[in-house]
Amino acid sequence: MKRRRAKANVYKLLFFLLLFLNVLVGVYVVLKYPRFFHVFERKMESFFESPQLPIGNYLQGIDVSEYQGVVNWNVVFKKQNSDSISFVFLRATAGKNHRDRFFTSNYREVKKTAIPMGAYHYYRPNESSKEQAEFYIKNVKLSSGDFPPILDIEKTSDVQSVEKLKKGIKNWLSIIEGHYGVKPILYTYSHFYKSYLKDDFSDYTLWIANYNTVKNPLPSSNWQFWQYSEEGSVNGIKGPVDLNVFRVGDRRLESFLLK
Repeated sequence: MKRRRAKANVYKLLFFLLLFLNVLVGVYVVLKYPRFFHVFERKMESFFESPQLPIGNYLQGIDVSEYQGVVNWNVVFKKQNSDSISFVFLRATAGKNHRDRFFTSNYREVKKTAIPMGAYHYYRPNESSKEQAEFYIKNVKLSSGDFPPILDIEKTSDVQSVEKLKKGIKNWLSIIEGHYGVKPILYTYSHFYKSYLKDDFSDYTLWIANYNTVKNPLPSSNWQFWQYSEEGSVNGIKGPVDLNVFRVGDRRLESFLLK
């Protein structure tokens, strides 16, 4: 009888120990990656409501990567879709060595249309900025009618300080601007921009991600593009797709395109 009680006590101790460790991991994840909580929150919201188009003078667009699989662009650009899609962003590269599996085919198919297209690079903060820039240049040949190169930066580094990370971001942007002859577009989410980038990158065209139901994704900044949902639905694309808008103001969409 005593043995059974002792075993039961051991199991209880292990249970509470595991529970405590899970709580610690959860707290660490939320503090280290604050976006994680917002992602979870959005996933829950998506079960109950569809993404709402922001109210304002906007043009609509989408962005895709290999995570959407093979896109049927003929269906995407059918009349019922193409009237509402004014631009497309495609992931081209990630880090110093990963080319998006469907970038070539996606780029080719979108270029058959009159829809402006942009190619973005997912920046890995623990890797060399120079190698990442060179890899993008090697894989992305932009042409007239395309958007300038786009840098996607979403995370801090585990191996260097924020200041060194910002130096690396500036280096990537500088190398890319030197090669393509045009200032790149900067993509990040609103919290990351306010926490780390606003004092050093305010002169770049901003593509801001903010999935909250707000009127302005980043007040007191001159943002141009807004990714307002990652739970969109478009005919021809399997699963959820990112939804974006372009803020129509002093500059027309065409003024951002390469000549």
